[in-house]
Amino acid sequence: MSNTLYRKYRPQIFAEVISQNHVKTTLANAITMDKVAHAYLFAGPRGIGKTTLARILAKALNCNEKDKLEPCTKCSSCLEIAEGRSLDLIEIDAASNRGINEIRELREQVRVSPSKEKFKVFIIDEVHMLTNEAFNALLKTLEEPPAHAIFILATTEIHKIPETIISRCQRFDFKKIPIPETVKHLEFLVKQEGIKVEKKVIENIARFSQGYLRDAISMLGQILSLGTKEVTLEQAALVIPRSDLNEIFNFIINLFKGNTKEAINLIHNYIEEGGDIEFFTREVIEYSRIILLSQVTNDWQKLLWEIEEEALNNLKNSLENIDSSEISSMIEYLLVALTNMKSSEIIQLPLELAVIKITKDKEDDSDNQEPPSEKPNEVKVENKPEEKVEDKVEEKTEEIPVTKSNIKISKVIKKWPQIIKSLKEYNQSLSSFLKTGKPLSIEGNKLIIGFKYAFHLERVQEDKNKKNVEEVLNKLFDEKLLIDGIVDESIVVEEVVTEKKEEIFDTVMNELGGEVVN
Repeated sequence: MSNTLYRKYRPQIFAEVISQNHVKTTLANAITMDKVAHAYLFAGPRGIGKTTLARILAKALNCNEKDKLEPCTKCSSCLEIAEGRSLDLIEIDAASNRGINEIRELREQVRVSPSKEKFKVFIIDEVHMLTNEAFNALLKTLEEPPAHAIFILATTEIHKIPETIISRCQRFDFKKIPIPETVKHLEFLVKQEGIKVEKKVIENIARFSQGYLRDAISMLGQILSLGTKEVTLEQAALVIPRSDLNEIFNFIINLFKGNTKEAINLIHNYIEEGGDIEFFTREVIEYSRIILLSQVTNDWQKLLWEIEEEALNNLKNSLENIDSSEISSMIEYLLVALTNMKSSEIIQLPLELAVIKITKDKEDDSDNQEPPSEKPNEVKVENKPEEKVEDKVEEKTEEIPVTKSNIKISKVIKKWPQIIKSLKEYNQSLSSFLKTGKPLSIEGNKLIIGFKYAFHLERVQEDKNKKNVEEVLNKLFDEKLLIDGIVDESIVVEEVVTEKKEEIFDTVMNELGGEVVN
């Protein structure tokens, strides 16, 4: 049924071809103005109209009754081409006829005048499959073609075509069919067949075909072959994976909001209802990509055309505090999950892990943004004039605001022992003092470290020591991160990061000076 449907409604004139307006207009004008090139190169993905347009062009060139733009489809020439029995239309599949001998045979056919038409048209499909020797032989024909010969080369892999061939052709790049146009065409086919199909089924087919119209028509044909006069979502699920935009967007919104439990439950419910979790993940990635593009371009309605206005507004509201970098990071996690699904014994596990990582990052960000409930004690500097302290405060308020760091405080805490160890290479004492500190938050591009004692904070903030700490942070995180500190007497220093008492004693003695008195 799918093959019959595709052949039954194959376009016969330029106007019937879906999309590709830039190609149709140029070719039609060339025919009208009698400025047809001797060689064309049609490049683009599979199933979007390259061969169909090549045949329409062949008909238009030889039609006996055509108007200014379109072939008549009724004369003997048009009918012979449409039925595949024209002697002056030669179609070659380069995938199975790729050698030099086949091209030499082609060259012999080129020399022979058309049997009855004005032009002899040669369509070479998948031309990139030709061998180098075959390309060289074809090149000689393209350089000096007879006036009656027209070549149309079609390929899905333009990068494999030699530049010498491309330069001798008029090139057209075909584009994938936009989803709205695919939906419109599928609705037309369903109407012609007299079968009622739910709107969501058609939209699912269009999305699942990813712009390849032939695939979309093939899927529709499989669904129609179920033999019913009315096709529902449940029946269509026998042919194409179940897809529900509400589920997809609910899942994405839960990720944005950091709702771990809700997102995991949605995965489990989807699987229990017989859904294809790999397909679901692909859909989530695709719509996350579209959301990212919509946010960047502010072209929501064009990119998210399937969503009703109310649902679209809800989506926008949920994105109010989400920036593009967070969406990009989420997509990266999901892509890793999709790749890992192929080798996972528990297919949903990679997606579950991705959900936990994404929502955990959201929790960490929330922790960073929450101000502390009580202000910790401020550092008191003794033996200094009061005016000097006030001057310092004024200087701080006049500082230019810095950009927000991408580093999360959870990562700093995790690497804190490594930071302390790295500082030993610079200064053993500095490493010891930092062990009495604890990373609290990141404000802008400053790491705020809390210390139990003002003495330790003052030592770490000395110019040389501060520079050493920031240099270590820069190496470990590959991003400039400054440091600042506060005194907080409530800080408890973990035992695991303290040195032996003798080492601490020696460090203090070296810093303060003095001698042991028995």
